[in-house]
Amino acid sequence: MCGGCHARRTYHAPVSIANPRVADPPASCYEPPPVPHCRVLILAIGATLGCQGKSEPDPPRPPPPVVEARASGSIAVRIVSGHPCRADIDGNELLIGTLPLVMMVGGTRWTGEDGETGTTLRKEGVPVVRVRDRQDLGLEVFDPQGAAVLRLSDNGEIANAHGEVLRRAEPILAAIRVGDSVVTGTTDVPLAVLITAPELIPEVRGLAACHRLFVREQARK
Repeated sequence: MCGGCHARRTYHAPVSIANPRVADPPASCYEPPPVPHCRVLILAIGATLGCQGKSEPDPPRPPPPVVEARASGSIAVRIVSGHPCRADIDGNELLIGTLPLVMMVGGTRWTGEDGETGTTLRKEGVPVVRVRDRQDLGLEVFDPQGAAVLRLSDNGEIANAHGEVLRRAEPILAAIRVGDSVVTGTTDVPLAVLITAPELIPEVRGLAACHRLFVREQARK
């Protein structure tokens, strides 16, 4: 103030507020990042595939063929076809590879190879026997010198090198009778003759049987 003069005061009329609520807070400066288009596409595809349901599991494989020979009521021979092939012959358990045809018995290596004159089975590389199918559906087994050990004729007669009939093989219902043995799990008469032949050692019977099963399995494919 100066010289008794009074300072002026200015009064303003109250301003009416249309909406007497508290003022809105200021907008945030943060904005979420945009979702990439590729991610949206992947999620969409995943949802579509999920709606199609789960894929069905592969059907179970059929069990491998099992050939058994019974004598006097007990199982004397059991051949389980497969890769490898398993043979239990007169208490001798054999594990046989089919391609190539090979087997280890202790430290001894057995092998087999096909030729024009049949299948030759070898022990440590030395020929032991040769097995040959006959055109009349029979079978012949020869020793290393070429002499016949067994001959199966088309009439079911099983003879030795001298032509003497040792026993007969004949189909019966769902089996094959070979002498006093009954073979089930196959309709192959020569196979039944091979696995029941007492003239052949178990290693030869197992190799010959597994090889025969493998060859026929490949022929069906």
